[in-house]
Amino acid sequence: MSSPPSPRAFVLDQLLDDHARVPAVLGRDATDVITPDRTLRDAALALLVLPGPGETELVTRLLAALREFTDPDHPGFRELLDVTGAPHPVGDVRTPSAQALAGWALHRAGTLLDDGALVTEGRTLVLHVADELLAHDWPARLDRSWSTVLDGASPLEEAALAVLAADAVTEGATDFLDRAAHHLQRYPHGDGVWACLTPRGTPDTLHGHRTRASALAALAWTALYERGHDGAADLARRALLHVQAHHGHTGAHGYWDRSDADSVVRVDPVAALHGRPDSPFPAKLVADHALLALAARRAAGLGTGGEADVRLKALDEESTAELERYADPLAGGVFHGQGSWFSTPVDPTVPLARHVMVPPRSAGSFAVGNTTYVPFHGKHAQTQLLAVAALGDRAPAVRTAPPLTERPAAEPFDNDLGHVTSAPLTEDRVDLPGYLDWLRSTASGLGYGLTPYRSPLGLRSDRTAQTFSVLHVVSDLMALGEPVPDVPGKLAGVFATQNRDGGFGEQPSLPSETFTTYCAVLTAVVLGGADHPAFDREGCVAFLRSCQHPEGGFGNAPGFPGDAWHSHLATLTLVALDARPERTDDLVAYLVNCQNDDGGYGNQPGSPSDTFATFRVVGALIALGLRPPHAERTVSWLQNLQTEAGGFRYRDGGPESFVGSYHAIATLYVLGALPTDIEACKQWIAIRQSADGGFSRTPGGPSETTDEGFIAVQALHMLEGKLNRSWAVMMT
Repeated sequence: MSSPPSPRAFVLDQLLDDHARVPAVLGRDATDVITPDRTLRDAALALLVLPGPGETELVTRLLAALREFTDPDHPGFRELLDVTGAPHPVGDVRTPSAQALAGWALHRAGTLLDDGALVTEGRTLVLHVADELLAHDWPARLDRSWSTVLDGASPLEEAALAVLAADAVTEGATDFLDRAAHHLQRYPHGDGVWACLTPRGTPDTLHGHRTRASALAALAWTALYERGHDGAADLARRALLHVQAHHGHTGAHGYWDRSDADSVVRVDPVAALHGRPDSPFPAKLVADHALLALAARRAAGLGTGGEADVRLKALDEESTAELERYADPLAGGVFHGQGSWFSTPVDPTVPLARHVMVPPRSAGSFAVGNTTYVPFHGKHAQTQLLAVAALGDRAPAVRTAPPLTERPAAEPFDNDLGHVTSAPLTEDRVDLPGYLDWLRSTASGLGYGLTPYRSPLGLRSDRTAQTFSVLHVVSDLMALGEPVPDVPGKLAGVFATQNRDGGFGEQPSLPSETFTTYCAVLTAVVLGGADHPAFDREGCVAFLRSCQHPEGGFGNAPGFPGDAWHSHLATLTLVALDARPERTDDLVAYLVNCQNDDGGYGNQPGSPSDTFATFRVVGALIALGLRPPHAERTVSWLQNLQTEAGGFRYRDGGPESFVGSYHAIATLYVLGALPTDIEACKQWIAIRQSADGGFSRTPGGPSETTDEGFIAVQALHMLEGKLNRSWAVMMT
């Protein structure tokens, strides 16, 4: 296939409009604008990284787009414009880093245009930002007039960007840079660097450590070292090596965006609800990797760190590789990142192509009931521009499918979803009537929500209808021999979520995903709606096929990196529609290469085995009519993961996991085996039923979602040998 455009070419061709304005977030390309609003930060960054010497016309257009943010009444710029160009009231603030970037951008434009007045204007704004930071003790945000502190915390990012801007627009020693160097000494501790100080000047331990802040601080310290601050080089190395040591994604690639005060990557609801606004879930952000690459490159280039420089060069290579891995090989541009569902608070286990529970009005976010999420297959302007800074005009290499060295034997699959169970469940340790009451209470309009609760506190989901939950509820009702109420209405609700590209979203108008398309299509198929007049079947098949990555696996959206999880969901959906992937051999090669010597499978080739990925690969191969290779070894590995309590560790040496146990049980079942201790496994599941009838991942905990209920009901049927094998393969 042809190479995708370089990040710079994508920005020039797809991100900038005719007036060089920068929308905050795109979907696949310029025809799919997710967030048309414009930010000062993006406009300034575009002027800093895109034009080079001699590109006068581009500089002029970008400068005009930046000028649209001008505040006629106060120094500096407004920070948010509507798609029409009207200023948003929430943009009438002064964020030091955004204003410093704008001043730096003016200075660069003046340099490129040989315009002394513009150079002076840019330098004046940067120095004004510096004066206000010193006058107000390094605040996070001021009001429009620069007179009132709106947020008295001191994020490391604000100080670091001010240093970089001041370094760029001034020559020789400056009082601000000297005082900034002293201020930055307040952030390092141990082997790490705090991301923020409280308004009292103490470490913000809830905010912990942030990859982005550490990378920007490293760039600032590198600049200070080059200006004669000798100790700054060691501080730059410390910030970056802490990320390398503590933020790495276990068993995969790249670095998480954060760690807590103890340098542990974990889900932290307390920090999210009581600290600075943020999602409780860590994420891998591609923009962070661009900054890591830039910072590691510059710090290693100082050449005085010995072994540390070797590690920094490796960090640069790792970050650049991850940046390229998330480049879209089909349409160009760079995706936002990758998330994960956490089996325990510290164990990222299941790949997610969404960042959930982000603060309301985050760029590119969508609201679903009482929560919000950002699809990671969006293309944020800031990510594209930082990718340009890190990669230049180089087109990313396109990865191809691995060789199929061991073709699995054929094993016909009947795909019979006409029945669910062979007999009713006899398990008497579970309150099935109570669970059914709980399950029915999740009804919401034409669908079902994740819980029966209308407006819960904490991190609990509400009962807003979601495609994901409809699949679970319908599957459990059918498994328990209960009628599904108002099937025509359920089908109408499902097909209302299909988009013009053929895929399905979580709710009407939300972006298409492989994940939500699977949920919608399988729900429709088992309810008899495969030939529903509202279903664009051909469009759906085309959307799914477009999600196959050149590496062979499927991602959550066209061009998005593939993995075993989404390859499985796409495969099952196509099989349910009597279709196949366009490149089946490449898919099989990708899946087979996920297997490890222990018999289990990782989520990507080379990743360590876990029960989640093992079920996904095994199920996909079976649905394709193939016998998973070395199945007896897979069965043995899974059975050895069972604990004395009855549940399963999700990987060797890992903790017990409720969802991971379901994947282990289901894999054994579809391979014709069962756990070694069936009774202990049943009891392990039963004690997780909550007082309201739902199920929790932990004994005695509050009920969680219809996902946990689905796990309990389907797994108990499998443990009694009563679930239709095809159902176990296809409905998950």
